[in-house]
Amino acid sequence: MTDELWKAMRRHHPNVVRLGGVCYVRLEGGNLAKAEFIATSGYYDGLRLTILNPSTGPVDTLTIRRWDLPRNTAEKDPSDEQTAAWDVKRPTLDIAALAEMAAEYLRLFYVPVPKPARS
Repeated sequence: MTDELWKAMRRHHPNVVRLGGVCYVRLEGGNLAKAEFIATSGYYDGLRLTILNPSTGPVDTLTIRRWDLPRNTAEKDPSDEQTAAWDVKRPTLDIAALAEMAAEYLRLFYVPVPKPARS
């Protein structure tokens, strides 16, 4: 699962480093972003992002759970409703959507480049 997170994070941040089950991204100003899966009842169901300052420690933390992701709005097959009560399925974690939300969060920590003044 960590390989999938690393690959998804690399699409947005080519400088991502994977150490064990955690991915790190260097941000501006010397900060690091730490991304790790979180699990409930033995199943991965979210991503925890922590911004770390090497001098002062944690700056901010965000937890993105599976239910925080945009839902698939495709129509359900009516024939599935008869067996739905008997099927016990654990939804799969959409790692690409998690990485997209993580990239949006990490953009908050980039300093915008000032535009040169026109003369």
